[in-house]
Amino acid sequence: MRIVLAFDKFKGTFTARQVCELVADGIRNRNPKIEIIQRPMADGGEGSASLLAASLGMESLRVEVCDLLGRPTEANVYWQNARRLAVLESAEILGNAKSLATEEILLESNTWGFGKLLQKAFPLRPQEVWLCIGGTLTADAGWGIASAFGLSAYDENGKRLRPCIENMHKIRSFQKEEIPDYMKKCRITALCDVNAPAKGPGVTLASFLRQKGAKDSTIPYIEKQIYHFWNILKNDFPSIPRLEDAFTGAGGGICIGLSAVFNNIRIEMGSKKIAKAIALAPSFTGSDLIVCGEGSLDDLTLYGKTVSTVSQLALKNQHKLIGIFGNVTKNKQELKLKLGLTEIITLVEEENMGYTANELMRNSKLKLYHIGQDLADKLVSK
Repeated sequence: MRIVLAFDKFKGTFTARQVCELVADGIRNRNPKIEIIQRPMADGGEGSASLLAASLGMESLRVEVCDLLGRPTEANVYWQNARRLAVLESAEILGNAKSLATEEILLESNTWGFGKLLQKAFPLRPQEVWLCIGGTLTADAGWGIASAFGLSAYDENGKRLRPCIENMHKIRSFQKEEIPDYMKKCRITALCDVNAPAKGPGVTLASFLRQKGAKDSTIPYIEKQIYHFWNILKNDFPSIPRLEDAFTGAGGGICIGLSAVFNNIRIEMGSKKIAKAIALAPSFTGSDLIVCGEGSLDDLTLYGKTVSTVSQLALKNQHKLIGIFGNVTKNKQELKLKLGLTEIITLVEEENMGYTANELMRNSKLKLYHIGQDLADKLVSK
């Protein structure tokens, strides 16, 4: 009997690896004869770079940069010398670990620090750079990261503007410095945590603004600012993606500004690239059950999140798939059907919402362990 555990993180509670291990402990306790394959997963958001580094045997180079508000901090450049590959993560310096999600911070913050982190990788002369895009509290459409590579914006009086949402409507022109040839030749790949566009019907960049701190009344203002930024940028850089294109909503629109600097950038679904890098699909061969999950199951899951990718790979070869989630939205049955899940297990029920964070974590640890025991029983009885 063989079971594959392919969890993403349960944000704010457990890493993907911790979830896999907790469930695996329960399985081992019930039936040590079951073969357990652990494949912690990610989608380009928080924890993606360290997961890739562990899977690919990369070394970590700690460097000094700044966060989304320009404050000094440190971050990792993961490096594999044999392949000359660098992996960086936006969430590490632009995410919840560095700031609170408030509207004031959202309007003032930018991605300049992520640009400086990318600059720190280039002295290694990489042939490839993978940028994990997602999990940010920023929505500057990549203005900050582009400015780190010489893209300057000016107002009607010729004054250079600081990258941030509140300054976008003032932009009247751009000037760009040429980057060195070795940067142009480097293959830059953006691994996005969602394939949502910046603009259009359904899930877009605006769908993520609330979790970045925006009030409902401010979201139209932010959208208008981003549209103005894009319209002016498009005049000078016609090759940048359209706002309606997939992935332009990821990380607060990072790939928009990034595309103005790196013309040869590839933009991909992070969960699919990571699944390939860790050999997820081959691990399914001969398995009796695949178990996936993450902190929340909602409509956003369908836009290229980890569970969606695991589901596609599992269903391709008709593997049985069970999903475990911290919480699930009201359209549980619809999502279950769309993802091809045979069963959905939820850690936090409505009656438990009043618990403290420590109580929820303690209860969730125990529940994941018991779920592992139940999964072992399911395998034996099938």
